[in-house]
Amino acid sequence: MRRAKLVAMGIACCCTIAVPAAATTADEIIKESEDIFIAGNSKIEMTMEIVNPDFERTIEMTSWSEGSDKSFTLVNAPPKEKGNTYLKLDNNIWSYIKKIDEEMKIQPTMMFQGMMGSEFTFDDMVRESSYTDDYSAEIAEETDEYWELKLSPKKGSGVTYKYLKYRVSKADYTPLQVRYYGKDIVKDGKKVASLVRYMDYSEVKTFNGREIPTVWKVTNHKKKGRVTTVYVDSAEFDIDIPDSTFTKANLRRAR
Repeated sequence: MRRAKLVAMGIACCCTIAVPAAATTADEIIKESEDIFIAGNSKIEMTMEIVNPDFERTIEMTSWSEGSDKSFTLVNAPPKEKGNTYLKLDNNIWSYIKKIDEEMKIQPTMMFQGMMGSEFTFDDMVRESSYTDDYSAEIAEETDEYWELKLSPKKGSGVTYKYLKYRVSKADYTPLQVRYYGKDIVKDGKKVASLVRYMDYSEVKTFNGREIPTVWKVTNHKKKGRVTTVYVDSAEFDIDIPDSTFTKANLRRAR
């Protein structure tokens, strides 16, 4: 589950803790926070709960990652989706749907669709750990417990959001919340950016000596009742992963 960081945030992102440094600027803060979500070779077992007005369902997955540029996700349950796979190489994503034996590349027009009916999008998967590359950061608010950064898209980044609000813990640079704002709306006679959705990170746990947030919850602010929560069940780091894992050939043969 680049973010939504979460994203997938989120979904295909495997995490590791960074040693906190004395970050003082917005760029330094966001870099420290991003490093929590970057590992060498990682494997995460996770459960995704999808809730919306039409249905509720649970999906179990395993995700392998090599840094932030390569990831492979295998769906383990429910039975009708078991064996479906997703491959990310840099900014490219491929999927394989076992039931119809079909492999396809995710096209630009599909990037903002929800993965498996969730609130995590394919764009989240591509942009995981890319805030530094795609946004300019400034400190918008500071308390004793956290910094809140305003992230504005850089020219040419291809980002469609007007800006993000990114909240980071002062204790350990753990991300706490990301709010995504879209086009302006008129409120009380003034133009303000509209909140599209938000992602909350919580329940930091330790796996093999490394601390990560284990609950990633995305709430759709525009469409009420649509919430997706990812729970990290287990995580391994600095493991050996065959190069063949991150290949298109593995889309069909992974078990």
